[in-house]
Order: sequence, then C-alpha cells, then structure tokens
Amino acid sequence: MKKELLADKQVVAVVCNQWGDTGKGKLVDLLSEWADYIVRGTGGANAGHTIVVNDKKFAFHLIPSGILYDNLGKINVIGRGVAFDPKILIEEIYILEKNGLQVHNLLISHEAPLVLPYHLLFDRYSDRSEKVGTTGRGIGPLYSDYVSRNSLFVNDLLNPEIFKEKLTKYVESKRIILNSMNKEVAEKILSHKHLLNGFFFNKDTIIDFDKVVDLYTKEYSEKLRPFIENTSKVVKQARKNGSKILLEGAQGTLLSIDYGTTKYQTSSDCAIEGLAKGCGLKEKDVDYVFGITKAFFMTRVGNGPFPTELGGKKSEEYCDSSQTKNDEETNYANKLEEMLHSNDEFEKGIAIRMQGNEYGATTGRTRRVGWLDLVALKYAMQINGPNLTLTKVDVLTGLDKIKICTDYTYQGKEIDYAGRSLKTGSTIKEFPRFSEILYNCEPVYEEFPGWTEDITKIKNYGNLPENFKKIISFIEEYTGGSIDVISVGPEREQTIFR
Repeated sequence: MKKELLADKQVVAVVCNQWGDTGKGKLVDLLSEWADYIVRGTGGANAGHTIVVNDKKFAFHLIPSGILYDNLGKINVIGRGVAFDPKILIEEIYILEKNGLQVHNLLISHEAPLVLPYHLLFDRYSDRSEKVGTTGRGIGPLYSDYVSRNSLFVNDLLNPEIFKEKLTKYVESKRIILNSMNKEVAEKILSHKHLLNGFFFNKDTIIDFDKVVDLYTKEYSEKLRPFIENTSKVVKQARKNGSKILLEGAQGTLLSIDYGTTKYQTSSDCAIEGLAKGCGLKEKDVDYVFGITKAFFMTRVGNGPFPTELGGKKSEEYCDSSQTKNDEETNYANKLEEMLHSNDEFEKGIAIRMQGNEYGATTGRTRRVGWLDLVALKYAMQINGPNLTLTKVDVLTGLDKIKICTDYTYQGKEIDYAGRSLKTGSTIKEFPRFSEILYNCEPVYEEFPGWTEDITKIKNYGNLPENFKKIISFIEEYTGGSIDVISVGPEREQTIFR
C-alpha cells in the first residue's frame, strides 16, 4: 500500500465504474488492512466476491470482504442500504466458522430491508418472460416493496408479533399476483435450494406464510440478534472519532437504478451517492473514491446494451444460452492462442473471457466481453470522481492490438433525445443511458499496438511497457482523470501505486 495516497484520508470508497465484476474484492481486501471499519451499503445477495480462507476459495454475497480481518478487531458492517437476506448471511457465517474463522465484529443495520421468500419467487417467475437477466435473488421485488412502503426490516426479526402483523397486511397486496401464478411453475421455483427445497410451498396459497414467520422470527432472529445494531449511528460516530472507514461498493455504476442502462439494471444506486447513503454517511464525507475500471476491456452479465461487445448480438445470445466455463474449456481450450489473435471478434471475445476467467463465481456463467468504452467510463467518472484504479490489465498481454472506444455512431431510426433530433449516422460523444438508444450505437475505435512483456511482476510504473503507458496516457487525456492504481495480477503485491 502506498501510504502517500491515504496519508490524509479518513473515509475512502471502492466503486465500480462499469457493469460490475471489475475486481473490487481485491482492492477491498488490500484496503481492509488500513481500515478500522469496512462497510457495505448497497446491493444484496445479487452481488458477489471471492474470499480465500485457509487456501480455499469461497464465493460470498453478503458478508463484507473485510471479514478476514475480524480477528484483528476490525468492524465489518452491513449498512441500511443493503437488501438483506438472513438465510444467505447465516450460511456465510457458518462457512467461515467451519473453516476456523470466528465472526465477532460484524454489525447488521436494524434498518436494512428484508428479503423474503416471495421476493425470490416473484423475481424468478417474472424473469422467465421479461429476460432482464436478474440473479433471481429477489432484489427487484424487494425494492418495489420498499418504495411502495410494504417492506419489512431487520428490526422486525426481533419483534415476532409486529413481523406477523406487517407480513399479514402486506401479503394481501400480493394475493392477485399469487393467484395468477401457474402453481406447477411456482412449486418448481420454490423447490430451489435458495428457497429451502420447497419448505415454503403450500398447494393452496403457494407460499406458507406461517412457516415464513416461524423461521424468520425464531431461528433467524436467534442467530442474528447479537449482530443487529444502529449501524448508521455507529459509522457516523466512528467518523467523528477519527477512525479509518472503507466503504465497499457492490455491482457497478452502469447498473445503478439512477444512472444505469434502463430496464437492464439493478434496483439500488451502486454509484458513490447510493453507497455513501446506504452506509449512513453523505457523499461529501468521502475523502477519496477508488473508481474501479477493468482495462483495457470490460464485461457485462445478463442482457442489456453493450456497444463494444466482441461479437455483438451473437455474443449476447450465446452468453444468454446457458453456456458455462466448463463448456468453453471443453470446446476451446486447444484453440485459445489462435483465437486470441483471430480477426473474428466473437472468437476473440471467447478467448479473452477464458484468459481472464470471466465467469460467474458461483455459477460459472459466461460474462459478455467487450473493449474498454471511454464514453461510458467518462460518464461514470462524472458521477464517481476522477480517480481511477485499473484492474486485470495483465489479461490482454500478448494481443497484437488493443481497441479503445472513443465515441458512438447512432444507427437507429430518427428519435428525439434530450431536446435534439438524433439521426442515423449521428456521432454520440456522451453516454445515453436509455437502452433503446444504446442498443443502436456502433462504437468508434482508436487502435493501439499491444505488448508482449510479462507485466505481472512489475512493481513500478516506469518499468511498464511503453505501449502500455501510451494507452494509460490516452485514457487520462480523454477522460480528464487520474489513473492512480494499476492491478497487474490477482495478488495483493501485484498492485502499482503511482
């Protein structure tokens, strides 16, 4: 860790400037050594990160990445902005304890909204037809309840009568939806392991709400009671006391409900504004934002516009067809080197995905791959700030050339956009978050020669390949930002601070 960068900082945040999966976990792990408090403030079990315990890798979704420092007295906090699924957190605590790591210094906000079984059911049932590509963890339906004032909270776990009273009232508003469901489909969904293998299913009412009340207010309440706290008050006091605070972002700004690509987005604001608020702070309380950016490529999971996607629509359909890491290793392992140098962009995308291990941590699901998009990046930086941290740059070592998108050419039918007429062939230099426009944007590229040198062992910026540094300079000049940190590999020491 370069001490100069954090010398005068008290509150720092790690935020993704893309569609997520940019390697935030590594930086959070690195910064956790510096921090006294590690706080999650957005997303839910739809976000994921890998934690290594006793040389074993685990894909966790709710517990903060700093939990490995629990034995050093560092406080890990799940803030009020997190969509909280008690089942998931209890499972993650159990995994840690089973592997010799006791959890003592964990706090859960009493204000965090509760994910309930019917949220998962509604999410998975609706996504069968809408094809948004959700994770099926109930996040969208939960936030719908939250904004319509029909949400339960962590604090309700501690009050069984209030929990039951609220749930009974809110369920009435769900009757129409439940009654319209195909019971066979609903039963199949409720038979999934995330829903306790059919434990909640009732052949008459679809959901057995008495079982929900018992499980949440007895078993879940008993296990989580020691951790429940007014975390906003705790975090504010920690800041007042001068403690070092790390805010751990989830997902990415281009998925934000406020700033992301419309329809194909998550249900919380995962930009710096939403993260700070979800932790109990204000954006102005944050001294420095690590804007994580995968380079010089980017990825996206699920459906939605992706102008620089290698292979375009063919790639989107391919990644939506249940392809997995195992499938690609079986079909393409012997062709990897050839495909990295292929002129076929679809093939090159597969090769970069394999070389970068761009698959879902839990499912092995393929992530869509494309070149770095500076139009989208500049947009995210206007929200999160000018400081950039580049990750996974070693993945593209050996490529003949690197493409960087600098603007778009609109190829759709004429449309009014932001008070002006957008015509076919128009140049777009500012990121349009409306998906119906973005789906019709063709990227315009600047090409750069690649590098062949192994950069994974380089410790100083000056020793990086000249071709690499030319791309860095170009990005900084184009965006007006500052690339302060470069990750050249997955390990902590494979990090260059400029």
